[in-house]
Amino acid sequence: MLGKNDKVSTSGFFRALRSDTAGNVYAMAAAALFPIAAIIGGGVDIGRAYMAQARLQQACDAGALAGRRAMTGATMSSTDAAEARKFFDFNFPETSFDTDPFTKVNGQDNPRFVDGPGDKSVRGYAQTTLNTSIMKIFGYKKMDLKVDCTSRLDIGNVDVMMVLDVTGSMDWKPNGYSTYYESEKRITGLKDAVKDFYDILGTGDGSSNSSQIRYGFMPYNAMINVGETLYDEDPSWLVGGVGTTTEDEWNYQTRRAHWIVPGTGLRTTYEQINVAGASGNDRDACEDKFGLNKSVSPLWSPSDDGYGYGTPLTQNGYYYEFSYYNYQRYSKNYQLCTRKVERYDSPPQKTTTWKPGAVFDFWEYDEFDHDVSAYVKSIKSSNPKALRPTLYNNPSNNTDGPTDRWDGCIEERDTYANITSTTNAIPANAYDLDIDLVPSNKATRWRPYWSGVEYERNGYSVSDSTCPKPGRRLAEYASYDSGPGVDSDGNTIYSGDLKTYINSLNPSGNTNHTIGMIWGARFLSPTGLFAAENTKSKNGFNIARHLIFMTDGDLNVFPNRYNVYGYNELDGRLAPKNTGQSSYEAIQAQRFQLMCSAVKAQGVTVWVIQFTNSTTIQPNLLNCATSANHAAAATSNAALQAAFGDIAKTIGGLRLSK
Repeated sequence: MLGKNDKVSTSGFFRALRSDTAGNVYAMAAAALFPIAAIIGGGVDIGRAYMAQARLQQACDAGALAGRRAMTGATMSSTDAAEARKFFDFNFPETSFDTDPFTKVNGQDNPRFVDGPGDKSVRGYAQTTLNTSIMKIFGYKKMDLKVDCTSRLDIGNVDVMMVLDVTGSMDWKPNGYSTYYESEKRITGLKDAVKDFYDILGTGDGSSNSSQIRYGFMPYNAMINVGETLYDEDPSWLVGGVGTTTEDEWNYQTRRAHWIVPGTGLRTTYEQINVAGASGNDRDACEDKFGLNKSVSPLWSPSDDGYGYGTPLTQNGYYYEFSYYNYQRYSKNYQLCTRKVERYDSPPQKTTTWKPGAVFDFWEYDEFDHDVSAYVKSIKSSNPKALRPTLYNNPSNNTDGPTDRWDGCIEERDTYANITSTTNAIPANAYDLDIDLVPSNKATRWRPYWSGVEYERNGYSVSDSTCPKPGRRLAEYASYDSGPGVDSDGNTIYSGDLKTYINSLNPSGNTNHTIGMIWGARFLSPTGLFAAENTKSKNGFNIARHLIFMTDGDLNVFPNRYNVYGYNELDGRLAPKNTGQSSYEAIQAQRFQLMCSAVKAQGVTVWVIQFTNSTTIQPNLLNCATSANHAAAATSNAALQAAFGDIAKTIGGLRLSK
């Protein structure tokens, strides 16, 4: 029991307790422990969640980029989606950061990569939950993580000129062996690679002030086919399209007919002498002396019959021609020689210009001019074919010959024949290597290639070169398989679809890299022949220009074969006439390097693809590219497609749009 002195009222007790603070800090600390733990634990788990969310976003972005990079069509395939998921898993392995395994969301795969908004884009989604480490004490066991991402090709204005080797070796396998199977041939790999390139880079978004993507093509072998393009742009750029006689004639290594217009009043007689006892050989005395109205010593002279000396001759108003007719040896002392004597009131006329009644005499082989105006006009199917001026071998008149239609292959304009393998700058008078020079005279105009009129001095037709398919200027194509090629104003410049054109490329002929590079540059240049069109863009922004040079081999050109530089053994346009093949090719190789430098100097990005069985890129091709990173070696059709695809993706600029 408590004594009275120990009694304390209830209210007093609490007053005393309130005034006594000894030990209260422990109670307060205990009370604050839980909110402090919540704050710290929340910070830790939120930090973990932030790191997991960031890595999840990175994985989504990587997957979207990989999926878009893998795409070769307008939409994703299952293979593309698998590629995207592979990159996602590499960057965010399942249960990373103590997350839960991925499960489907609303019945859909998670993560998933699908076609995104807009053409040729990829959209990615991923979500999971993070297991908390501290906040689970307070009942918060999971934190939701959710990301999405989109990748696309951010293209801008792009012009792409493809310079494509279509020489005979493109009919082989990539390993250099022949094959009967189209699917194994290099040319098939090239066609597939061009399609893949188009599918990846695309057409722009199609609106009036959108990205502009134009494609140009320049198939080449030892020749180039640009005649119709030049004719359509300005016929006066061609010899034969000017409209004046002197400017429309071009000199070929060819032949010229000689004709005879028969004389009038012909009277034929036969005269005889015995040539036995003539000086020297009796038969020679008959054929080469008496037969040609020359003295037969010591037996006879023309004066014995009242003639002048030799044949032909004009005497007393008549024209005479003498010719050997017959020799008969009866005995040692009797050897009868007979000659034919033709007397005309007016003599026969020899001419190189056919006249009515003229009879073909012989061909003269040399360098002669031919009027090529009709031949140039024949590039259009609405115009008639042109008469071949060299006619048939034994023509009956000046129209007795075959007719030819120009296929568009050209001879290059004037050049400088003393460029060597060490020349390091383009000479001013090497007009063929001038990318932008607009023709103004015969020296700077291009000439029609006309194999039918070219002859060697021995009378045989020259070895000629195969004409490739025509090159195509820059044009937009709304579709690969259908629709025309149009210019920047929407005008149709190529009625056929792109697929048909690419599939028409056939391998044939030898290899001249230089001529392919020259004309690829001319068709791409913003300051040359087609500047007005090549500088247009729908949105007014700058145009990025790219030239893709694809070849399957070495230079292979001949000085004794008619090609884009004429017939060098007779013309000597590219090198001295006695230049051998190896030296001739070395000169062309240096011209190729000069052209590569000139193209790059215009701000064009040059990509080079070597399509052979070697992974080592040839030095002349490597040096042509903008950098080593712009050169690739493809040793199979699949590798060629990959090389074209990589260039398309790089040109397009693969971007994350979200």
